[in-house]
Amino acid sequence: MSAAPVRASANRLEQRLAELRRRGGKGLAPYVTAGDGGLETTLAVLRALDDAGAACVELGVPFSDPIADGPLLQQAADRALADGTTLAGILSTVREFRSGSRGRPGSELPVALMSYSNPLLRRGWSALCRDAAKAGVDALIVPDLPPEEAGEMREAALSSGICPIFFVAPTTTEPRVRMAAEASRGFLYVVGRTGVTGAATDIDAATVSFLQRVRAAAALPLAVGFGLATPGQVAAALAHADLAIVGSALVRHIHESARSAPDFVAAAARAAAGFLTELRRGLP
Repeated sequence: MSAAPVRASANRLEQRLAELRRRGGKGLAPYVTAGDGGLETTLAVLRALDDAGAACVELGVPFSDPIADGPLLQQAADRALADGTTLAGILSTVREFRSGSRGRPGSELPVALMSYSNPLLRRGWSALCRDAAKAGVDALIVPDLPPEEAGEMREAALSSGICPIFFVAPTTTEPRVRMAAEASRGFLYVVGRTGVTGAATDIDAATVSFLQRVRAAAALPLAVGFGLATPGQVAAALAHADLAIVGSALVRHIHESARSAPDFVAAAARAAAGFLTELRRGLP
């Protein structure tokens, strides 16, 4: 993998995680499907998660063939696409989140954009990363782009001050763990189990052994995701990692809590904040 340009300063995600480590703290990284319920809802949910104490947020770009996502996130992507959500609209929403509007100040909550490669390649990596950085995106997560094939994306991201983030899973060999860790910035995304998102993840002896193996190979903060849904699961994951990523359970809770509410946007924001507040009981 070719060397990427050196950035002049750390971005929001790196700064937030460095501060957590200095304090010996751990954090929650909620996942939100952009456009689920409309982009006005996405903006309100981002603000609610910021207010509720998220360490960072993973913002998913809806895609018609999300191979790593389970039924809940597939349904959320379908709803968002049916509502006309586009990448341009998502970046505009992030820009408003950063700059502030409607009586709200701008936010410094780190935002990691998660997307499969197809929706991004149409712009080209350089243009995409440049536009994302201008909007206020701090990291880029592309599940179907392994480190060996991500040189162009990685260089474009780093040139724009964006952290490229790669995955490791229980089936990942030690050399590939090191490769993914060396290619990543911000954090290394650790899949807590094999399979797709949404199914429960038990932090059993095998998972603990895997997390310990990754920790030994990676100096970066570790973020554990896929299937975390309760304060107990968050606590178990954070005994061996820096961030707990919670996606399907949060997306489901927001949708089920708000879908019959007279004010969907306000109900979605309340549901997001309440769910994250409950999960924070699992923080050490």
